[in-house]
Amino acid sequence: MNEREPLLSVGRFRGGTRFRTASLTSLDPNEDPVSGLERVASITNVNAEERRRRRLELEKEERERLIREKALNEEMALSSRFESLDYEVVENQLYKKEENDPNHQQILFRQSLNRWVVCFLIGICTGCVAAFIDILIHYSGEVKFHLIINNLLKLCEKDMEQGGGCVWMVEMAWIAYNCILVAISASLVVFVSPVAAGSGIPQVKCFLNGIQIPGVVRLKALIVKSFGVACTVGGGLSAGKEGPMIHSGAVIAAGISQGRCISLPLDFHIFEEFRSDREKRDFVSAGAAAGVAAAFGAPLGGVLFSIEEGASFLNQTLTWRIFLAAMISSFTVNLILSVFYGVGGFLSWNGLANFGVFEDANYNIWEIPFFLLIGNLSFC
Repeated sequence: MNEREPLLSVGRFRGGTRFRTASLTSLDPNEDPVSGLERVASITNVNAEERRRRRLELEKEERERLIREKALNEEMALSSRFESLDYEVVENQLYKKEENDPNHQQILFRQSLNRWVVCFLIGICTGCVAAFIDILIHYSGEVKFHLIINNLLKLCEKDMEQGGGCVWMVEMAWIAYNCILVAISASLVVFVSPVAAGSGIPQVKCFLNGIQIPGVVRLKALIVKSFGVACTVGGGLSAGKEGPMIHSGAVIAAGISQGRCISLPLDFHIFEEFRSDREKRDFVSAGAAAGVAAAFGAPLGGVLFSIEEGASFLNQTLTWRIFLAAMISSFTVNLILSVFYGVGGFLSWNGLANFGVFEDANYNIWEIPFFLLIGNLSFC
């Protein structure tokens, strides 16, 4: 067959008829040789599907990138509100010059002695604040139960004898008094020191791990925390004094160790050698332990809390100073409360936490293995 022989007309144009050759070497691979219709090759479908899949992957990656960028921007905006504390010792020429001073060892001894003095003062002040909070709560309960409720109950008894009743008045007085105390506590936190909200334990942990939270160890936070806890507990809310005491102890430690108060402002020009983030961190650890000891009457518990939960920088000497602050704090609370409740010298108070009255139980030596087993299971 002649390769130029016209086979059939597939379309008509102005200039004539369009012909298709019958040469096998000139057939279009994308054209059906029988019908003359163009067909799409399989490789074209694969390429189109691959381009579509790639385009979808790029769009997905772009969306994920935008999400990550947005999250990063939000995190940076949050992080920019806080600063890190400087715990590093700068070994510059001035530092080396001080080390070469002939009186350098005497200076170090005096600083070491002052550290013990500061921890002693931290324990005393933390114990005084804890006793003050407990006394405030005591007087709050006196006002609620004796001055208001009892007097109203007496009036109700008189009305009941006359055929009337006023139990609703007692209930409304109870609710109103609690609401007033809670409103005072909430107002102090919202309008005076928002950083004093909650227990304060997370903020203290952040501070001990190098995060500078504005106002977390200021005098204003201590005042709001003390009166806020007293009003909250006196108002009948399900809140305790233990967590806030840790924050209070940290604020007291930060203030005493610096020898000044920025909020007032006052500068006593004492302990100026401790005005650094590194020294303040160590004393705040002692203050947190003193707060735990004042709350639970457990000096060792305060030391363990500071070691396990709070401080990330410890040494053996610092641990002993922390124990001194915790022990003095617990002793101060016991002494003040024993005098306040009229049993001066009775040093058997369990701190601010009250777990009820327990009778002493006798046990035999064969029970000790069971105690050990319970302790191990509880630890696990």
